[in-house]
Amino acid sequence: MRDPDVSEAWKPLTSKMLVYDQGPQVTVLVDPDHPTIWQQEPYSSDLKEWAQAAEARGHYVILFCGDDVVKIEPGVTAWA
Repeated sequence: MRDPDVSEAWKPLTSKMLVYDQGPQVTVLVDPDHPTIWQQEPYSSDLKEWAQAAEARGHYVILFCGDDVVKIEPGVTAWA
């Protein structure tokens, strides 16, 4: 993701995630060696904000970690 508004925390070497737009989908690929990093701050809050913004445009956020696939929902307050 090459958005100047995205914080330095999201650099792949720091976040252990790769984020890119794919049509109506924002795709988040999580390094399987760090499977819960996306549930930590600032990532968790950012993902929820991105999901809310995406939903307003008719888009969505999908996260992949190994064999797990999660649709990030804007109203979720805790991750299962």
